[in-house]
Amino acid sequence: MWKKIALVIVLMLFTGALFAQSIKKINRNLKREAPDSFHVVFYTTKGEFEIAVYKDWAPLGATRMYQLVRSKFYSNMYIFRSTNKYIQFGINNNPTLNKYLDHRTIQDEKVIQSNTTGKVAFATGGPNNRTVQLFINKIDNQRLDTIGRSYSFPPIGIVVKGLDIVQNFYGNYKDTITFNHQDSVMKYGNIYLEKHFPGLDKIKKAKIK
Repeated sequence: MWKKIALVIVLMLFTGALFAQSIKKINRNLKREAPDSFHVVFYTTKGEFEIAVYKDWAPLGATRMYQLVRSKFYSNMYIFRSTNKYIQFGINNNPTLNKYLDHRTIQDEKVIQSNTTGKVAFATGGPNNRTVQLFINKIDNQRLDTIGRSYSFPPIGIVVKGLDIVQNFYGNYKDTITFNHQDSVMKYGNIYLEKHFPGLDKIKKAKIK
């Protein structure tokens, strides 16, 4: 019994140390400035797709994506939303990291590029509320350019390779996870999705090209 208790304590300490390291890495990278443009390759269970990001489209959004990719935030992560209009991802397997970044919002920006097919933007729940979740437009969604009175969805980049991959991610759950289960996924990580929503495609890793 005491051996089991000791093992649990060791695992808790080890997990806590890993979480602390993740937050330190995020904090280091949140100080980085993004280049004028860069490419990010996403390696997924369906194959690879590549996004070209342009800082002059939306400086704050492009910089945040650069910082997160450098931090390896978009690794070991499920694509939890796939509809006929878009895909969405950005909930980490580390609940502590999700909670931490949920309060690191970025300000709204002017929409310079329209939300047409292949464009990439940060999701938001209201004014000045963008954090880490990204979506990719699978069709033309120009209504997102002006959907909010005081906020909108400024694209930061576009898929330049692998749009066919993006179009074919597992989509049987549609908007179910987005509207009914996001809090639970944020709290429990991948294990919640694996238990309740099998079959989802996953981003294995993302890196600057």
